Amino acid sequence: MLGSSLSYSSVSRTSSYSSVRRPYAAAPHAYRFPFRLSHLYLLVSLAVLLMSWESVRENAAIAPGGIPNEAIRLRILANSDSAVDQAVKRAVRDAVVAEMNGWAAGPQTIEQARAALQARMGDIEAVVARKLQARGFDYGFKAELGLAEFPTKIYGEKVYPAGDYEALRITLGAGDGQNWWCVLFPPLCFVDADSGEAVPKAEAAAAKGGAVQASASVQDGAKTTAAAPAEPGEAPQAKFFVWELLESLFAFLRGLFA
Repeated sequence: MLGSSLSYSSVSRTSSYSSVRRPYAAAPHAYRFPFRLSHLYLLVSLAVLLMSWESVRENAAIAPGGIPNEAIRLRILANSDSAVDQAVKRAVRDAVVAEMNGWAAGPQTIEQARAALQARMGDIEAVVARKLQARGFDYGFKAELGLAEFPTKIYGEKVYPAGDYEALRITLGAGDGQNWWCVLFPPLCFVDADSGEAVPKAEAAAAKGGAVQASASVQDGAKTTAAAPAEPGEAPQAKFFVWELLESLFAFLRGLFA
């Protein structure tokens, strides 16, 4: 009788132990985090939403009026269109605008504005140099006050024709990247968002005469930009969309904490 009881107890314990361990041994993969393609789509969608928010935030600063004839602009050209060069351009922009906030609104005439810029050119150059050094960029820069070439751009329902305008131009490195610009005097800010469409030549000529219809310009500008061949001497570059999108997202996030 005693032997029978011990045998029954050992069998019960063994059976119970096996029943507890069996689910873990049967499906160990059930406790791993499954990475699916839908997760990548979610990350890409988040990147698009963040960059769309950045574009809306910048375009919200565009003033509803036009640029006066007597105006001085600020233009900052990035070294290239790479994510890191565009990020440092935005960092330089923020630093320069912060430096000017204390005195840019003071001048009442364009002559006073020129004199103020010339007197503080050394301070502006020091701000740019410090920001580039802090970010670890060893390429140089150039800051100059004079006539600068501006391309035709469309912002919402406004067309700003190309031409040479007086500006404080800050060129970072080679200056081959997209630019940011605003109006220093009078202090109206027009942010040059990266998504601004270039206007076709026929529309640019009409814009100078004041006869451009904004809605048609936006549509035609988008079509022309998509179909236009590369400029002479410029080789078209193949880009991986998802990787470029993620690079832009990382650059945007770094810019938030700069």
